[in-house]
Amino acid sequence: MNQVQVKSHFRSELAIIPAVARVIAVLGFLLMQICLLGLLPHFERDIPPMPFLVLISLVGGAVLAIIILMIGYVNADSKRRGMNALLWTLLVIFVPKALGFIAYFLLRKPLLIPCPNCGTEVGSDFRYCPKCGHALTPSCSHCGRSISRDYVCCPYCGKPVRAAAATS
Repeated sequence: MNQVQVKSHFRSELAIIPAVARVIAVLGFLLMQICLLGLLPHFERDIPPMPFLVLISLVGGAVLAIIILMIGYVNADSKRRGMNALLWTLLVIFVPKALGFIAYFLLRKPLLIPCPNCGTEVGSDFRYCPKCGHALTPSCSHCGRSISRDYVCCPYCGKPVRAAAATS
């Protein structure tokens, strides 16, 4: 049986995390293991039993690595959305209790798409390219509202759509 492997949207989103953030996440995880399992037993006398200490170090290291990876994701995602990457990265680092992450995901802009005419990155909600004026979505010649390319009549005013409007 011939199955087509489709890359999931989640995997493509994870792929934008910079390699530097991945390396720092691995180093953070390893540092957590070294500190809690290697150094802590030599300096502290009142520590939990070793199985609990291993569990604490694994969970703590995983949480630290996930936070670092999320910071890297916000940095890369804000760049591709045309937002201020430094501002958002600092915001998610310094605003406590994950409020910076919540604010980013609530306020982020839609993804940019290239203009088919000149290649300029434009917002996905733009009707015209701001650089070359190319119509990104066709519009009804009667009422001016955006319509789909395959419409025969405008769903807003009911007038027939001209072939020129459908192909622009």
